[in-house]
Amino acid sequence: MNLEEEVKYAGDIIHRLKKDSIVRIIGHVDADGISSASIVAISLARLGYKFHISIKKTSPNLIDEISKGENPLTIFVDIGTSYLKEMKKIRGEVIVLDHHIIENEDTGDIIYINPRNYGIDASREASASGIAYEFAKAIDKNNIDLSQLAVVGMIGDKQKFIGFNKKIVEEGIGNGFIAEKEQYMLRGECVKEMIESSIDPYFMFNSSHFFNSISIKPEKKLEELSEDERRKFFSALTLKLMEQNVDEIEWKKINYYGKDYGNLHDMASKLDACARLNEAGIGIALCFKDKNAMDKARMIQEKYRDEIRKELKEIEKKEVNEMKNFLYFYVNHAPLSGVIAGLVLKYFPKFKKGKPVVAVAVNGGADISARGDEKMVENGINLGKSMKTAAEKVGGVGGGHQIAAGAKVGKEKLMEFLEELDRELG
Repeated sequence: MNLEEEVKYAGDIIHRLKKDSIVRIIGHVDADGISSASIVAISLARLGYKFHISIKKTSPNLIDEISKGENPLTIFVDIGTSYLKEMKKIRGEVIVLDHHIIENEDTGDIIYINPRNYGIDASREASASGIAYEFAKAIDKNNIDLSQLAVVGMIGDKQKFIGFNKKIVEEGIGNGFIAEKEQYMLRGECVKEMIESSIDPYFMFNSSHFFNSISIKPEKKLEELSEDERRKFFSALTLKLMEQNVDEIEWKKINYYGKDYGNLHDMASKLDACARLNEAGIGIALCFKDKNAMDKARMIQEKYRDEIRKELKEIEKKEVNEMKNFLYFYVNHAPLSGVIAGLVLKYFPKFKKGKPVVAVAVNGGADISARGDEKMVENGINLGKSMKTAAEKVGGVGGGHQIAAGAKVGKEKLMEFLEELDRELG
């Protein structure tokens, strides 16, 4: 079957369910996972089905936990590829809508839909939310408004709007649910706040000295700057980022707006914050257009940004731990490790050595996140495969994409894991 036929086959299963069925939905703990799970849940709710959503991070015991239920159907979104061998433990039918790397594993009776199996580059041009959207349309062709949440997932996974993703974006625009608008990347009430509150880009300099050097009042709003002042402001920021060895710098970009959700980039940020700070329920409520969730999500988002800035400030002072084939550092909050690894790789000069960057958090166990760049991938790096293999060798679990991946191992196995990862990346 091709992708369209596979999705239709999965959609037909929904219509065969008894109306009193409760469908179990398992989503991954990030913006793509929450938006994907919400797309599926909204589609079910519109047909009158009940559902139970759980947003989970990767862990060795996940399938044992899920298999205790007796749901007629369990749907995994943005998670599941690492557990295909174990899914026979789950009662009832299983559908997996994922885009992470698979290694020729037997899926048995599981309906496993992964764009990689159809020649699509799922690290760059196909999110789980996009697959969930196609699934939603297979359930009911009127679910085209959910293209908005599909785009939120793409943004959350930092994907490109090409190929499979582009088709969904264009469909959303054509149907009147999505609009494009060019905007400045930086946000804030004044230009000082734009710099100090920013985490992407992340600026490693004293803002007071910066504004003195360019003779611009820091309390001014961006729109209050003259054309010359605005040019001077962004030119100076560009030079500062060049000092941090940042290669590509864009101050304006196309933002996507949803008819029902407003700025979809901000929506993705809110969902990511909810996921990372253990408030996934607020993120799901936001996707269901619960007005009471907006203020809560905004506060969670600000707390999330504050936590990231705090971690980044600490890392500025830390020494780099270097293995032969990657660099690593420790963070305090495991849920933030992936985001921080990506920002450190992009904006911290001491981590720019042409090697992947690995963030480690040790609490009950060891959570590890790895990030690379497109040049590393072109040179053959496959972090998803390497993290999966290294984790399994020490009794853990891991996986992801070529450019970004995660793993969970016992804390007593951490150093052994790092050594295995070094060998895998060599």
